[in-house]
Amino acid sequence: MLRSLIFLFIFNFALNLQSQTDENLQNEIRIKVEQLRGNGLIVQGEKICCGQSISTFYTNRLFETIWTNELIEQLLSEIALSKMDGLDPEDYHIELLRELAQVQTMSPYEQANFELLLTDSFLLLATHLLSGKVNPVTINPDWRVVKREGDPVELLAKAIIEADVQGVIDSLRPKYKAYGRLKEKLRVYREVSINGGWGTVEDGPTIKPGEAGDRVLQVRNRLTASGDLQSYTNDEPELYDEVLKEAVRKFQIRHGLEVDGSVGKSTLAAMNVSVEDRIQDIILNLERCRWLPQDLGDHYVMVNLPAYEMEVIKGQEVTLEMGVAVGKPYRQTPVFSSKLSYMVINPYWTVPPTILYQDMIPAQIKNANYLPSLQIKVLDQSGNEVDPATINWSGYNRNFPYTLRQEPGKLNALGRVKFIFPNEFNIYMHDTNHPEVFAKYNRALSSGCIRLAQPMELAYYLGSLQSKPLNREAIDELSKSKSNQAVILSEPLTVHMQYWTAFVDERGSLNFRPDIYDRNPRLLKAFTSSL
Repeated sequence: MLRSLIFLFIFNFALNLQSQTDENLQNEIRIKVEQLRGNGLIVQGEKICCGQSISTFYTNRLFETIWTNELIEQLLSEIALSKMDGLDPEDYHIELLRELAQVQTMSPYEQANFELLLTDSFLLLATHLLSGKVNPVTINPDWRVVKREGDPVELLAKAIIEADVQGVIDSLRPKYKAYGRLKEKLRVYREVSINGGWGTVEDGPTIKPGEAGDRVLQVRNRLTASGDLQSYTNDEPELYDEVLKEAVRKFQIRHGLEVDGSVGKSTLAAMNVSVEDRIQDIILNLERCRWLPQDLGDHYVMVNLPAYEMEVIKGQEVTLEMGVAVGKPYRQTPVFSSKLSYMVINPYWTVPPTILYQDMIPAQIKNANYLPSLQIKVLDQSGNEVDPATINWSGYNRNFPYTLRQEPGKLNALGRVKFIFPNEFNIYMHDTNHPEVFAKYNRALSSGCIRLAQPMELAYYLGSLQSKPLNREAIDELSKSKSNQAVILSEPLTVHMQYWTAFVDERGSLNFRPDIYDRNPRLLKAFTSSL
């Protein structure tokens, strides 16, 4: 009997002690939450970043703790894995959390610090995986992609209820093929870096097939390290043989260079970019993947501006692809998504304001026959044609009261067809009366709209999707008629304008492209800045 009374006394004492400890911990959390609402909170030199969300979360829970040993272990594991996403685990307090997780006994004050650090880490990592570390609008105000949706606070509550922090965080990673493929290449390139990189090739004249020497050996070593050249039996490693030529061609394709099998100036420059710089490119483009919409759709058009490429994707397979020309660096094509709703056969071209003031009016001032020679008509506000000779062109540098419209035909800047996906930038895709631009390496040549290398192929493709399909012959007849006609699509496709300087193609090859709008340095600065 006495032993039972003693046991009951000890048990009740422990319960009271635990209750008091819990109450003390909740009180410390409350105090720190109040700090967060005011001047913020620094824990052992680490700033709590998600103060507002943490305050709301713990206030609603009456300052109860949420982190068990199992959940802490899951969170630490996911933070460590964030490096594979191109993120920095140090942004999520990983070293301090690991240190605190090893402490056997903590005061309520210390426990509260640990609790809020853990929650801050979850919320910050969830936010970065869900929608990116950097707000793209701060890098480029014309970035209009709708981000993936999700509330990190709700996700935290779900992770706690389901006791599955690991599963919830993993679910936030983009599921696009582009993202998974880039992550794998990041892993491969980091291994190359750990193993010493790929060296450089000395400057000098173009290295051509059939030549021999130390520079050829340097090219061979460089391409072997990057995986462009597979090992094979070769008794003359300093000879530029056919196998090495094919490896150079593969490298050139991956980098969007002229594919001639020789190591000229541009190819040499690309080879001498370090693996660390290429890793940086991959990381920045993983960030851009996290800016993508929640759902690209099952059937859509993707335009990658730096790659000068357009693809139609259906069921994750490329059904049509072609080269494009994009906006000049001072007339950049923006990033956005919109619905391709109709195409126009034999389009008029209405001269947009930028081209009107910067190009057309100055050209007409110099040459009174400039507009008529291009079959461009001047229309008043009622749509009546006005003789350009009656206009004082020098009097207008703004508020031009007329519309310039080019007639359909061979001279038309839009060619035979244009594709309309309404957007605030008045950007569309179209044919061109200058097909020679597609022979150029640098195709940042337009005034912002997208010129297509094979526009009629896209017209045929869209025609085949109509509820009453239009075959090639029908579309060709419309084109030959010279009559301006709109074809409303019964199956609109979403068009995604994107900006990727590193991406993995359908063949599994990692590609790099020049940063045509000089956006990487600005993104890198924002991405690597302290939180």
